[in-house]
Amino acid sequence: VMNRKFRKITIAAVFLFLVPYIITVFMNGSHMKKDTNSSLKQVKVQSGNSWKKVPLEEYFIGILAKEIDVAYEEEALKAQAILTRTNIYREISENKETIFPGEYMTYREMEKAWGKQEAQEIRKRLQKVMEETDEKIVMYEGKPALAPFHRLSNGSTRDGTEVFGNDSYPYLRKKDCPKDVESKLELQTLTLTYEEVKEYCRPFLLAVDKKESERKFTAEDFEITKVDSSGYVIKIRIGGNIYSGEKFREALDLPSGCFMLQDQEGSLKITTKGVGHGVGMSQYTANEMAKEGKNCEEILSYFFEGTERRQVAEILLNIE
Repeated sequence: VMNRKFRKITIAAVFLFLVPYIITVFMNGSHMKKDTNSSLKQVKVQSGNSWKKVPLEEYFIGILAKEIDVAYEEEALKAQAILTRTNIYREISENKETIFPGEYMTYREMEKAWGKQEAQEIRKRLQKVMEETDEKIVMYEGKPALAPFHRLSNGSTRDGTEVFGNDSYPYLRKKDCPKDVESKLELQTLTLTYEEVKEYCRPFLLAVDKKESERKFTAEDFEITKVDSSGYVIKIRIGGNIYSGEKFREALDLPSGCFMLQDQEGSLKITTKGVGHGVGMSQYTANEMAKEGKNCEEILSYFFEGTERRQVAEILLNIE
């Protein structure tokens, strides 16, 4: 009798334990999603000379709002969301103590930029994009891929082998982006006196040749000596020394690493093509592809050939 009574009590206890689960399944369906991101709720973000913990969702949406035109098509935003998530998890998989840059849009900054009502709508849209990409990242050979992107190419993206000097990223190949050249931002010009150019470049000029950096420069002192197959500057001669095109771009804060030089009445006219470094996904072309009916999977397959999309749950065990 005691054994029978004990069995009844046990069955009752198990039933009471399962009731919430049964109700939940009934309400949501047996296909309920697992919380694949349960082990990563917060990230460390730079704050002054220290760091703070920020909810992953807040940081993710804040980065997404900063990285892409929020008015773009939904499938283009989804493609960017997957790249954003990939870059976050790639950093964490390599170093779980990673401290991320503090340059992300807080909700307050969104309100300042767009107004309260529009900021609320934008946040909802980005949150929807985040949720509908279903915790997916770009993977290559079982690891989070390097997932670069830029706002606008000069008509084609760059080959990773040329950019990095090795074939570590075979999925980063030159891809045609013919519609990029139709953008209003495709061609931009900047005209500076040679003295102004020298001042901008002074830090890296001094590091190589102090005497050379002090003299007066003219048109003959500037020459592009090497470009890659997409037309982005790899090497530039300034005076008697050779420097990287990227250093020159950064020093002058040029929109693109694809640029041309021309003397204009004693000043240096710099014409740039595209916006950004030109590697990986062109956001402008991604948006044009989305307008044509392409989904985020097709967009990412085009720019990151040979990669696949998987959920972050597949790499969480390596992070913990």
